[in-house]
Amino acid sequence: MPALKALTPRGWDVTIVDELVADVDLDRQCDVVGIGAMGPQIKRAYELADAFRARGKKVVLGGPWVSLAPQEASLAHADAIVVGEAETVWARCLEDLAAGRVRSGGVYRAEQFVDLGGTRTRAMGTRTMGDRKIDVFSEIDYRDLALVRWDRWKKSPLYRVYFHWPLMFGRGCPHPCTYCAVQTFYERSYRTRSIDAVIEDVRRIKAIGGKNLLFLDDNPIADPNAAKELFRRLAPEKIKWSSQCTIEIARDEELLDLAARSGCVALSIGFESDDAEVLDGIRKGFNRPQRYEEDLRRLRERGIQVIALMMLGMDGQKANVFDRTVERLERDGVSLVKLFTPAPYPGTRYHDEMTAQGRILDDDWGGYDYGSLLVEPRGMTDDDLRSGFDRAYKRFYGLPSIAKRMLRVPKANPVEHAAYLVANLKTWRFLQKNPSAWGTIS
Repeated sequence: MPALKALTPRGWDVTIVDELVADVDLDRQCDVVGIGAMGPQIKRAYELADAFRARGKKVVLGGPWVSLAPQEASLAHADAIVVGEAETVWARCLEDLAAGRVRSGGVYRAEQFVDLGGTRTRAMGTRTMGDRKIDVFSEIDYRDLALVRWDRWKKSPLYRVYFHWPLMFGRGCPHPCTYCAVQTFYERSYRTRSIDAVIEDVRRIKAIGGKNLLFLDDNPIADPNAAKELFRRLAPEKIKWSSQCTIEIARDEELLDLAARSGCVALSIGFESDDAEVLDGIRKGFNRPQRYEEDLRRLRERGIQVIALMMLGMDGQKANVFDRTVERLERDGVSLVKLFTPAPYPGTRYHDEMTAQGRILDDDWGGYDYGSLLVEPRGMTDDDLRSGFDRAYKRFYGLPSIAKRMLRVPKANPVEHAAYLVANLKTWRFLQKNPSAWGTIS
């Protein structure tokens, strides 16, 4: 949201509201309401959009869900929608709304990806138009766009909740995982910003007291050579950073060492399953579960906390997967876990496959959270999945498991170790008060 604010042309006064932080004032005096949403947030986004339009406000909807879902669904709730990256169309959208018009059909579609000023991977970086191929990257140079006002971010109520400074190095991911909306949205392309520009942002953040950074990238190591150069440049800055990436970081010793020296303290990593056949079924065979134990040991030795992302209820898994998964996570000393049930997000290959098989159980997108039963499971019953999912959460965040795992997670930084111990205990307490974990923990 701060980046979108930075893209807004002069002459507009912009106020950011995050409903996790503050209530939305439906009667606020404004001309245009822009709403972005991911996943299960979309139902609430539609509710807010309808409420604002009922009060005579112009509404624009955007974000990955709006871009990948059938456009009619979002246009029923908005005056306009932004499909794709906002840089090339946001100013035009606002200009039209200010003039009392919208583009035909109300769709502002970014026809090309933006040049971020750094490296570009073009594995699927061209589109065919007639008898010729065109580069999917636009001629707009991201370096010419307005920078985020970091001085204002520190004063934002968002900062007081998240305690991290959000930063971007790259966009996209080249992997073909069938369930993933990221690779669908970016067509398996990957781009990075100029490393000079990233370091400039880091120094601006440091100048106003910022030290804990969160790279919002889906996979900042997708171009290992670019990542290594970034990490070399970050090391002298003496910052701490977290992000998410693939387990491949543990299999390149130079990359892992550079990440640790650059200040990496925590990574969310999508393991999904410890069964090779299950991973092959979702085109994530590169994970190679036979190497998980060694991978996690390498991360742990370098003081990097791991938040493991695991999917339960996938094809090929049976009812014993819940206890087996927790036992492995405990044995490998994983700091935190986020469990997911399979979610057929619109636009993904997985959604198409489940639709073709007639296995999608719920078309209410408001229920597309991290724990609802959306796809008919095979290899277990619905009740097996519901009860096993809750049991796995409660066991992992039970006091015996917390004690066992906290003895194995990295203690190179006592402050970080204490923070993750507190996070585990808070989750344990939450589960004591809430009988069902469905869609609430993640």
